[in-house]
Amino acid sequence: MASSTSAGTGSTQEMFFGRREILNLIFKIFVPVQLQATTAPDTTSSSLEWRKQLLNLSLVSRAFSDPALDCLWTHLDSLTPLLKLHPGMRDIDGLYYFIGDIDDPKAARFHRYARAVRSIAFNAGGNTTHPISLAGMSWLGQQLKGRALLPGLQRVQFKDPNCDSVHMGLLPLILSPSIETVGFDGSFLSANTFHTYSLPIVCGGAPQLKHLLLEEYGVVSHTGIWGSLPTILRPLQRLESLTLLLPNTLSMPTAFLYQLIPNLRNITSLYLDTHTGSHSGSWNSVFAFGGTGELQCLTSLELVNRSGPNVCPCYPASLLKRATSMVFHISTSLTGSNQSRQAIETLSTMKNLKTVKIVPRTREVVIAPDNLKGFLRSLSLETFEIRGGTLFAENGVCGGGLSVLIDAAYAQDGEGTIRRPLRSLHTPIWRHTYHFPPIRTLVDIARNAIGLHHLSLCIDSTWIGPNNQTLKSLMETWEEPAVPSTLRHLEIADFRTSNFEPAEYRDLARLLDTIFPNLESLTMIDHDPTRDKKWDEHWKLIEEYRRMRRSLRIHGLSF
Repeated sequence: MASSTSAGTGSTQEMFFGRREILNLIFKIFVPVQLQATTAPDTTSSSLEWRKQLLNLSLVSRAFSDPALDCLWTHLDSLTPLLKLHPGMRDIDGLYYFIGDIDDPKAARFHRYARAVRSIAFNAGGNTTHPISLAGMSWLGQQLKGRALLPGLQRVQFKDPNCDSVHMGLLPLILSPSIETVGFDGSFLSANTFHTYSLPIVCGGAPQLKHLLLEEYGVVSHTGIWGSLPTILRPLQRLESLTLLLPNTLSMPTAFLYQLIPNLRNITSLYLDTHTGSHSGSWNSVFAFGGTGELQCLTSLELVNRSGPNVCPCYPASLLKRATSMVFHISTSLTGSNQSRQAIETLSTMKNLKTVKIVPRTREVVIAPDNLKGFLRSLSLETFEIRGGTLFAENGVCGGGLSVLIDAAYAQDGEGTIRRPLRSLHTPIWRHTYHFPPIRTLVDIARNAIGLHHLSLCIDSTWIGPNNQTLKSLMETWEEPAVPSTLRHLEIADFRTSNFEPAEYRDLARLLDTIFPNLESLTMIDHDPTRDKKWDEHWKLIEEYRRMRRSLRIHGLSF
């Protein structure tokens, strides 16, 4: 019997270790998510930990070695490590030269890992590729004979490269029909080299290109970008997503989108942060589309507005009607009355709109919840986000301003209007006069926010609620609603003012599992570096208790 069991175990292990595709999936978990995204061209990662982990795994056993190393080579920040694998590479006076045949039998590792590369980021600083001599460039081009240096490459990003950098010289050698995603960012977009060489050769050498991103937060001084883009993009029949992030380049001609849109025949996702001078333009007289076949495949259109709380005049009304997401960057506080009325009136005519994001410039930008009610009450949104700033909350008012938003989003309008249920709500972590929501706010959300799946908020867990409420009293007065809370993911920032008592960990875990029976994760907000993380470890312990309670409850066991 023992020998039979041992034999069975051995065969199972052999089957597992012999399945390369299973090991590939396992080791892929160690690669950062942002490096695996098909549409996001940001292929840089500041952490080297994932590389160390894969390298260590490759040393565990022979079965682990090849798949772990293949995953390790899927992303490169520089071509230097790969070029060093070729036996013909020589470093002479600080420049790379190559001697011999690129298909030298001793170059097997070079070719193997060249085939494994899926994404590469060419950086102007940091891990730059070592300079290659003109002779080295000529040798590579002659030896490759039209073949791609990286035949499996899918994603490329140029992070502010110099016009005459080694990366520009290598560009024709790495282009391949397999490339699907390309991103350019930084001041390189102002260079004549970008418009007349780099972008055209990428679009011509990557016929399967699906995702293109152009990003520059400075000012693009070369105004030729507006004239060259429509022409250069015309041959890209397979282009599915285009992102133009040029927020401070206020030189867009009013006819630019009129010329661009007809060339985006198969585009499904479009992100625009482009603006005319002084954010003005008479669009309706020169631009119209919708009934002539343009943008028939479009399913996602995000427009960024930089005219305060108002819809930016830079976009034509016919384009606004197709928007699924609107972003408002604001630099002044919204504490008056009806400051968002014009935007809400315009957005209410946009039937495809699902998402609204408000992005205050600094923490000093204060927003009164009453200025936001209209977005939630008048629009049929799935996502509403306030990314930064400070939410105004009156002293003594329970909820820290959050209750105003919840009431607006989920109150019945009495007119029988069917709205999309708000599924994601992201609120600022800062409050005016530091009046943060108490624990009781979570109970109110569990009762009223039916349909909400994701919530991000700040709390003060020291304050349970008004009238000297306690965790025990909240549990004793809790009544199961007709429809249990739908919340799946909860992000919090705790501004607690005193230490936790030992019993609070279990009591908070019990409360959360009771009011949010479908909750899958509780995490701490990590997008604000100024937030005090003093209580994060305490909440991790609370989350462990909650998960344990949930697991026992799901399996019908008592805690």
